[in-house]
Amino acid sequence: MKTRLVPVLMVLWLASCAPQAQQPVQTAAPPPPATVPASPPPSTASSEAQIAPGLWEVERVRCSDLLGADDDDRAAAAMFYYGYLAAKAGIHVIDVGKIDQNVGKVMKQCAATPNITVPQAFREALRPRPRRSAG
Repeated sequence: MKTRLVPVLMVLWLASCAPQAQQPVQTAAPPPPATVPASPPPSTASSEAQIAPGLWEVERVRCSDLLGADDDDRAAAAMFYYGYLAAKAGIHVIDVGKIDQNVGKVMKQCAATPNITVPQAFREALRPRPRRSAG
């Protein structure tokens, strides 16, 4: 992911924000930008998600691609995925107080499983956990 990827991600993000059919308001906090791990793993020369110079298949970008990006690209990509996946899930209400915490969870998931896709990492890191019974 190079700086030239940022405009592509922003266009995709804007497209994902296009008006859609009205859906019920949800209060669940989806994924997004914040703190990222200090030392990303080394990245390979190219990603299978990059189909041409400047063109990426959003659903195929792997955590290793995200972790291997420079700080600005990584932050922009995390924000893109936050909006993209929230729109895809039909989420219209976002608890902004949880964004940093949620993105931190996603980045930890990516660090632990760098070969999964970024959308998979968001689903894994932010899926609702079953509650434990007190008795």
